[in-house]
Amino acid sequence: MPEIDVSPEASRSDPDSSTRQSKAPSAEYFIRAVGNAIDILDLVSVSPEPLSLAEITERVGQSKSSVFRILCTLEGKGLLERRPGDLFALAASGSSFKSNQALARLKRVAQPHMRDLNREFRETISLAFLLDNHIEAVTVIDSPQRIRVFNVEGGIIPPHASSVGKCIVAHQPEPLRDFLLAAYGLHRFTPLTIIDAAALDEELRQVREHGYAVDREESALGGICFGAPIFTSPDHAGAALSLSLPKDRATDEQRVIDSVRRTAQAISADLLRKSVSTLADSAK
Repeated sequence: MPEIDVSPEASRSDPDSSTRQSKAPSAEYFIRAVGNAIDILDLVSVSPEPLSLAEITERVGQSKSSVFRILCTLEGKGLLERRPGDLFALAASGSSFKSNQALARLKRVAQPHMRDLNREFRETISLAFLLDNHIEAVTVIDSPQRIRVFNVEGGIIPPHASSVGKCIVAHQPEPLRDFLLAAYGLHRFTPLTIIDAAALDEELRQVREHGYAVDREESALGGICFGAPIFTSPDHAGAALSLSLPKDRATDEQRVIDSVRRTAQAISADLLRKSVSTLADSAK
């Protein structure tokens, strides 16, 4: 959850450092069978329809016998399930793998756009992601300024009192929206936090109508956050982006809103292109 931070000196964090530290291990340590199994699981997880042994074999370029053994192993571990006609699909217990893949893809696509927004405004940029039962901050690029609003990677996001939380819950089906709000609870963080159900419904309606959300000192006094939804698939806003700053520096709100919306839309478009490309590659 965003908070005001006064640091003795500017942030020294390097948004590229995590990328440099996560280089692929040496090829001598690569276990081909494990890599092949992950490739097959990834293929099945992004396919809109269950796949046959022949289809999977053709797309991954491995021998039929090897693919069959891997499929049986994944099925035995509960990650895949066999459908009528000997078709394979992701099992319910494999949903965490699918979420992890979606999150990894989102972070790869979003981070360059986040760095650009951070450089443009020199304010804190956060990326939030919808998991099974909560919304979480998954990437944060700090403001380099001495007085700043900061967020914490891995922190649970209040769905009612944050711009990214509002953006995500506003675009969920009503049962999921109600579940996420009830699971977190309508806690009051400041005198400005919206905890009235009718007022919150109206706030979320406006988020859907205008395509952005604002947290005006609702989660932390002195801080303002502007957020916009990210569509992780054509009909699902599974993530959101925000720019957070001290209210004294929020002198041109419309410029910030326009930039945050434009950045979120660019990330959504890139994700859609990546998904189409992955499906096209898997169909070759």
